[in-house]
Amino acid sequence: MRVVNMIGTLLTVFVLLLAAATSQAASWQWISPQRVHGLVKEGSSLWVVDVRSSAAFERSHIEGAVNIPAELLTVKNLPKNKIIVLADDSLGLKNARVGAETLLKKGSEKIFILEGGIPVWQAEALPLAGTRSDSLRQVMWDDLVWARSHRVALRLFDLRDVQERSEGPVEGARELAGATLTERLKNLTTALGTASSPKGLAGKLEKPLPVVLVVPVAPHALETVRKALQNLSGDFRYLEGAYPLWVAREKKKPLPGPEVCPTCPGGKVTR
Repeated sequence: MRVVNMIGTLLTVFVLLLAAATSQAASWQWISPQRVHGLVKEGSSLWVVDVRSSAAFERSHIEGAVNIPAELLTVKNLPKNKIIVLADDSLGLKNARVGAETLLKKGSEKIFILEGGIPVWQAEALPLAGTRSDSLRQVMWDDLVWARSHRVALRLFDLRDVQERSEGPVEGARELAGATLTERLKNLTTALGTASSPKGLAGKLEKPLPVVLVVPVAPHALETVRKALQNLSGDFRYLEGAYPLWVAREKKKPLPGPEVCPTCPGGKVTR
């Protein structure tokens, strides 16, 4: 049985190397969490490189991963004879994509990005060292702009009340009805299709889309949102209301393009 497993692992590694070598031009490729887990378990010549900050890595990371923050990949020399898998949890895996381009420019050829990133690794209950990562991650305005400009599929919801939305609207966000934050959160779970069943949107799509929430500036609003989401599965992000309000007033930097969803009918998220 061990011999069979070793042969299977060697064949998988060979396929990965062949795919990287026969692409039209040097480019990174996706690799599924389950495949990475299998290769790591069998001890293949593969490096899982966590490109997040050292603080995030220390809290929780994929078992066997090494930590090289994305900004340090320009000065780090990674082994040429290994498959490199970049792991990340930024919106749209922005940091992993930037890191992959950096390594390709330095001459690396066997570069892969963990499909779905650390959120999907965690959702599939694959081995983690440390505590489980926070299921509600913060994003900044520029992260959202980057995701839109790179056609990253996501769902954007505004949890603020009517007054706060009127002072600083977030283009493309679905506004949720409700006089209180609690009511708007109930409407959110209904919109996600997860109020009574884990199926809904997650069951219809092969991989659930990241959900970005615009959180009110009211005291304890974020804690309320976190509690409401603790029993829901998914990749949830939050953008605090004060920040887009500042952007709307000072930077005047609107989100580019319509709400994009490649897997939705017509390529747009329906409301």
